[in-house]
Amino acid sequence: MIDRRNCWCVSTSVLLVYLGACGGKAAPQATAPPPPSRPAAGAGQAQPPQGQGDGQVTYEDLKPQPPADNAPALPGPKPATLDLTAERRSAIVNDELRKADSALKARNADGAVRAARTALDADESNAAAMIRLAHGYYLKGYDDKVEAVLTIAKKRRDGEHDPVLWMLLGLTYDRNNREDEALAAYEKATQLKPDYIAALHNKGTIYLKRKRYADAVTTYERLVSLQSQSPRAHTYLGAAYRGRSADDAAQREGLLRKAESELRMAMNINPAYAPAYFNMGILYLDADPFPGMDALPRMQNAQKFLAEYKQKAGPAGVPQADDYLIAAQKGIDREQKALERKKKKEAQQQKKKAGEQ
Repeated sequence: MIDRRNCWCVSTSVLLVYLGACGGKAAPQATAPPPPSRPAAGAGQAQPPQGQGDGQVTYEDLKPQPPADNAPALPGPKPATLDLTAERRSAIVNDELRKADSALKARNADGAVRAARTALDADESNAAAMIRLAHGYYLKGYDDKVEAVLTIAKKRRDGEHDPVLWMLLGLTYDRNNREDEALAAYEKATQLKPDYIAALHNKGTIYLKRKRYADAVTTYERLVSLQSQSPRAHTYLGAAYRGRSADDAAQREGLLRKAESELRMAMNINPAYAPAYFNMGILYLDADPFPGMDALPRMQNAQKFLAEYKQKAGPAGVPQADDYLIAAQKGIDREQKALERKKKKEAQQQKKKAGEQ
């Protein structure tokens, strides 16, 4: 049997979600999703839901272009005077941090960079300003600068213990295909902030991709507890349960039923959320046997949900869905022929028995 556990639908290549907490406010989220292949116990490559009611801002599949070699430099802030009082410096920094937060929320990278630079002009060791500066650079695609600034910020205790710093590092590493470092950064972010939704999503996605299903289950159970009305969280948890079911024979039946329950929950919350249908189709297609269900209705259910996925996802859907639909139809044909042979054999046996009488 083909292992479809790495075939799961989420957002588009490596899921990148950014959620910050700069200055006590949620900073933006960036998304750049995971690729379809067969659910590593995952979801059919669809877009993650926006806004989970926690004040976060989501950037859809942000892919900034790297700057040209001759890109004009940003106008730098005027140097702060050396005779400012500590109170005045603090006031300047706080004001500029608020400006940076507003700029980031509006996706104004240049405005965020300018405000952060001004804050650093007043207090060159301010880690919060460095993190906002790095965030602005991240939005502009200046990944070398992001890493350089955050490396300096990490040397300060308040910087090292800021979960947003580690989230930004994770996003930057992820964008440059440095997955090991990205995962370590996301894990650090969630250690510092256990309810850091975006970091939980990102590390969970990597766990699914790497078939670390036990870790994925733990991560997405935590997410569902934080976002009970998120179809994405329920879908990913269902995918994790499905993957885990192949690794734990003793709990296979219970895990499969949990996977089915989570996917139905996702559909109930948002009937238009296509990835839930994709994953449900793959669940029925692969889980042989499925507890409490014969082979023919199992294949028919797989076909039904994969067809609904195609209809709901439209042109943005996973192309492999067609292959899975073909596999489901072959399964239906095989089981129907098996039933016909069984009926024919039973009829012959009854006829023979009647003749003997």
